[in-house]
Amino acid sequence: MSVGAKVRSQLARRAPRLEEAVVRANWRRHNRDRAFDPAAITDPTQRRLADDLTREGVAVGTFDELIGDPALWDEAAAKAKRLHEAWQPQEAEAGSKASFLTKLATKEFDASDPFVRIALHPAVLNVTNAYLKLRATLRALELWHTHPTPGGAIQTQLWHRDADDVMNVKLYLYFTDVRVPAGPLTYALGTHPIGTNRTVPDHDEHRRSTDDQMARVVPESEWRILEGAPGTIVFADTCGYHKQLKPESDERVKLVGHYVSGTPYVEGALELRGVDESSLSEDQYYAVFDRGRA
Repeated sequence: MSVGAKVRSQLARRAPRLEEAVVRANWRRHNRDRAFDPAAITDPTQRRLADDLTREGVAVGTFDELIGDPALWDEAAAKAKRLHEAWQPQEAEAGSKASFLTKLATKEFDASDPFVRIALHPAVLNVTNAYLKLRATLRALELWHTHPTPGGAIQTQLWHRDADDVMNVKLYLYFTDVRVPAGPLTYALGTHPIGTNRTVPDHDEHRRSTDDQMARVVPESEWRILEGAPGTIVFADTCGYHKQLKPESDERVKLVGHYVSGTPYVEGALELRGVDESSLSEDQYYAVFDRGRA
């Protein structure tokens, strides 16, 4: 083990918040070539969302106020509806994530796809980049469908936090009306990497926690249930504690975009076809190619 690794190991045991700060500083150093100044954001909606995300780890808006392109919304919503209507239940192992979640679209997209145009929209990238303070890469893009299943909460229906990067952002765009019966995303405020509460709750061997375990470190009054009508947009740093409420009776369809730094802990899971490089802004170029222009 290197001297640096030994120091980080000791810090993690004796001063976890300090150790996290050291990791973030090192992460920023490795990503300094893609630094982004949040002060460059002047649009009030984008600024509010970035500030909320920084303060709480999650931010909520609408497609209309953030992107404001009715034709793009109609095109995306129509595609989501077609894919949802074509869905057929599949056999899945009991207790697996696949038993309640299906990816209706994933991995490969044309650059002209409405889902791609949303994920690469300048307003979306501004919020994401302002929070991360760097030009992010769009690591993955998927259309999720979740539905009720028997039994208790399992898998991502329990509290957990992701370890895909030091900090990351996920974009969720609702195409259905998502209320408690449909199992909305639920977030423990302030548990994101730069939040005020980084206490780790008791957990099982998969590092997942029950409501009772979470309540001992984050009171239920600070859990945010992210309900919303079609067109609701949620930004979340899923390195903070979150879960999907277990669906009771309704289904949920939403677009999920995953944004990471240039040094994530996971590989990319997106292939874009037909990209016109000359049409991309610098932020979009980083998002697509994981680097700046030569």
